[in-house]
Amino acid sequence: MADVFTYKLTTESELFSFDFSQVLAASETLSTATCSVVLMNGTDPSPSSILVGSSVISNMTASQRVANGVSEVTYRLEMTITTSQGNTYVGVGDLPVYDPSLV
Repeated sequence: MADVFTYKLTTESELFSFDFSQVLAASETLSTATCSVVLMNGTDPSPSSILVGSSVISNMTASQRVANGVSEVTYRLEMTITTSQGNTYVGVGDLPVYDPSLV
């Protein structure tokens, strides 16, 4: 499952969400959610430092707060969830980060 994120500025702190409703059965719910980060392009010696706190579950959506980041780097957020029926799904979304002066 892939989500599309436009971009984030280095000065912003924003919540990014993954909607799993299309893959869940009628009575299935989200049990756990964990977000990780992979660099798609650019250099950041500590890419996971953009993650703030833990992932949050609300109904069929899992969200993660993201802050800061390195300008002109694209991060891939990978949200892994487990469900009440024991299924595991992964949502991915690429997130370009820019300095506000470049936008």
